[in-house]
Amino acid sequence: MGIMNFLKGLFGGNKQQDEELEEMQHVLPPSRSHSPAPAPSLAPAPAPAPAPAPPAPPAFRIAPRTPTTVDFPAVLRRAGVDAEQQQRVKKAQDLLRSLPADAPAIVKRQIVEAAFTAFDVPTQKIIDAATLEVEALEAFIAAGGAATQKILNDGTDRIAELEAEIAEIRASMATSVADQQVRDGATEAQISGVKPILAFFAQTPSEQAFFAQSNAELQQSHAGVPPFFPPPPDVGFFERSPSSSSGLDILDDVEID
Repeated sequence: MGIMNFLKGLFGGNKQQDEELEEMQHVLPPSRSHSPAPAPSLAPAPAPAPAPAPPAPPAFRIAPRTPTTVDFPAVLRRAGVDAEQQQRVKKAQDLLRSLPADAPAIVKRQIVEAAFTAFDVPTQKIIDAATLEVEALEAFIAAGGAATQKILNDGTDRIAELEAEIAEIRASMATSVADQQVRDGATEAQISGVKPILAFFAQTPSEQAFFAQSNAELQQSHAGVPPFFPPPPDVGFFERSPSSSSGLDILDDVEID
């Protein structure tokens, strides 16, 4: 029945043609149908449970800017340097700034020690407070550097991900262009196979010129493929020669019941 269905689908058919095709079916050898053997009934094994998906990485966010103005008293308090210790260091700084710049170092030291002794401020406490401040400020620098380095690392990883995604998108674009070129070539080849049919049946000079131009365009788009120029139809076959019989003479030869 496969061939019959093919012929019916190709040429269509009416009742008479269907009867003729049925008669042809008796002449054709019967088609063999291969039915697959029944598969053995086996109980399917239970599918293994899927492994849990790993947690998604946190979404990348642009790091906010931190102010460049530093509140040093607050930084020192967070580091454990209290207000009294900060005040001792500040008094020592003010006292050193008030000393004459051209005074010898030993003289400056004697003046500072005498001043703090007069105000009952032990020199060792000033040294301890200043040491704590330096350690706190150095730790503040290290923490800021670590935070900045993390921003650099996260940004570098994110840039690598974006560059890989950009490369994937560009590859997809290039593949789409190449696939479209293949489709265009196949379609143009299909058109070049159909246009000769129209050109073959073209009758008027304008139609002939149109299809000649179309063939020239196809030749330009497909180098190496010669255009199709059909021979002009035999017009003389349809023209009546002087010696030909007229339509009435032909009708005289036909017997009408």
